[in-house]
Amino acid sequence: MVVWESGRLAFERLQGRLQRRGAGAARLAEQWPAHYVVFDLLRLEGTDTTTWPYRRPRAAPERLFAEQQLTAPWALCPSTTDPATVREWLTSWTTVGVEGVVYKRL
Repeated sequence: MVVWESGRLAFERLQGRLQRRGAGAARLAEQWPAHYVVFDLLRLEGTDTTTWPYRRPRAAPERLFAEQQLTAPWALCPSTTDPATVREWLTSWTTVGVEGVVYKRL
């Protein structure tokens, strides 16, 4: 889950939303909408996928996003196997608050 504020990730806004209930929670949800970012799947139809090579559990949400034409507040995190692309992401994404990348063995 992420919340954006002025073009940057705003973890403190998400934390603030998690600490509220009732009308206060509803007000903050409207003011600071959250987006659900999917990397891969940890379980698929009751099966633990954490020991699978990355491409297998990653393919499932890619299919889901394509089939359902999911858009905001749903987001599929970009993925690459190209080291140059990772370096570019690490350089450009830090300006919006991304602090790193997830490495998973193929």
